[in-house]
Amino acid sequence: MAYIDKLALILVTNRKQLVARSRNKSVFFTPGGKREDGESDSQALLRECKEELIIDLTPETIRPYGVFQAQAFGKPEGTMVRMTCYTSDYSGELQPSAEVEELRWIDSTCPHNDLSVTGIMILEDLKEKGLVD
Repeated sequence: MAYIDKLALILVTNRKQLVARSRNKSVFFTPGGKREDGESDSQALLRECKEELIIDLTPETIRPYGVFQAQAFGKPEGTMVRMTCYTSDYSGELQPSAEVEELRWIDSTCPHNDLSVTGIMILEDLKEKGLVD
């Protein structure tokens, strides 16, 4: 079984979770991406959030949230994505970068068709923990 290893930022404000939709994609993803050679989780998350959201994470506030695994969106059957998620404080104003078409704040009423499978899992986990409406 093939695995895609990704890191993601769980950002919740006013009981809503931030998600991003890349250009030419139909669903929203949890912001983040793949680790580059030699990068730690924190280094990769810092870089990806700067690239996608134009924000600077505060390194000392990065905390593990959880790991979610599911069929990778848009990949051949059996290709799994393993998403290691973190929370963090940040500085800067959230804005979509050139590779991101749209940012959206969602709650548990977000249609599941708008999200990747891991996105649904994360949203359901946030709801179960009472962190989003």
